[in-house]
Amino acid sequence: MVVWVGAAVAGAGCTLAGVLLVRAGLDDADKWASIIGMCIAAAGLPLAVYSIVLARRSATVLPSATEELPQTRTQPIAPHEKAGGGPVVSNSTIEGPNIQVGHAGGDVDIRYER
Repeated sequence: MVVWVGAAVAGAGCTLAGVLLVRAGLDDADKWASIIGMCIAAAGLPLAVYSIVLARRSATVLPSATEELPQTRTQPIAPHEKAGGGPVVSNSTIEGPNIQVGHAGGDVDIRYER
């Protein structure tokens, strides 16, 4: 409901601005359009900076290169054992572009089969 109201208000505002610019004439309409565009850009800049700040806050922090990686197991984990700190996937097929590897303790073999 709120989206429809916002769309209606924005549409009415654009229509009103268009009518006023047509009635003002080409030269004045050009000047007003420049001022309106500058105001929209000035309002968008703080929003862009705020979204960058939010994105950087939510980014995960990777460990430094000096930290030691956790020990890996050479045998598969039995279903009744705990994985020891993370998800374990073995003998699986993943559909689509879903490759996520973090802190592999050994070789990682990624094959695309079509």
